[in-house]
Amino acid sequence: MSVDGRHVICLRDPAGFTDRVVTLPLPLLDVVSLFDGEHTVPDIQEVFLRRHGRLLPREKLEQVIEALDEQGFLDSPRFAERRRAIEERFRSSPTRPAAHAGSAYAKEAEALRGQIDSFFTHHDGPGRPGPRAPSSPIRALIAPHIDFHRGGPAYAWAYRELAERSDADLFVVLGTCHAGMEDPIALTLKDYETPLGPAAVDRDFAGQLARRAGADLLGSELAHRAEHSIEFQCVMLQYLFAGRREFTIVPILASFLHECLASGKNPESEPRIARLLDALRDTIAASGRRVCVVAGADMTHLG
Repeated sequence: MSVDGRHVICLRDPAGFTDRVVTLPLPLLDVVSLFDGEHTVPDIQEVFLRRHGRLLPREKLEQVIEALDEQGFLDSPRFAERRRAIEERFRSSPTRPAAHAGSAYAKEAEALRGQIDSFFTHHDGPGRPGPRAPSSPIRALIAPHIDFHRGGPAYAWAYRELAERSDADLFVVLGTCHAGMEDPIALTLKDYETPLGPAAVDRDFAGQLARRAGADLLGSELAHRAEHSIEFQCVMLQYLFAGRREFTIVPILASFLHECLASGKNPESEPRIARLLDALRDTIAASGRRVCVVAGADMTHLG
């Protein structure tokens, strides 16, 4: 992007350990790319001199290092303490707090309802939901997870279908983990807080799912802390059904597609994913519940 006529690169942390956004001029990007734990300060100065024909003063370089470290962008003892404190707050919280309320969407319930109302009545929207249709109920839905202010009407098209054609009392909500995680799948048993009330997790269903999958699905639970792809679906579900219909959720984050493609593997050959899908199918069948699977999965980020 351009700032004051200069091309810059913006850095942010998708894992949410810092909410700062850093803008770097292109020459400084060269410098930061060498903050890899292998280059010393003199090494970096030498590379900068060779690439740009001028010396980068040591004090200037140290100022950059200090600024990035202070704002949480360097893997350092200061960052380790920041991360430890943030993760401990999440572990000790009885619920999963609404991480994006007040930034990605309105923090107050009335304002949030008005915001989502506008998605349906927008000229690109579908209009308000009508009465529930007697046709075959929806058992699965792909909805966006893009920012509300960019994709609001697209959410409305998806969720009007859900409002009119779903009788579900349990929603298995699948979401993309943008920051990556150690495991391909992560479950949490913490209820998802929203300004419209909590979306309660169905712990009995989640426990049966984990047993059938034969895996510890809570190993990467911390990935839920700042990820938005499930949070946005919970907000929409609360908008549609809170106070109108009792329902529970099973929130599952996924991070395996990119890893498989990067290593040249077929994603469908990942055994843990195959076991989870089999377990999910069998747990739904055995539950006797009216279940709908909601995937928060943008089809494209182009256009």
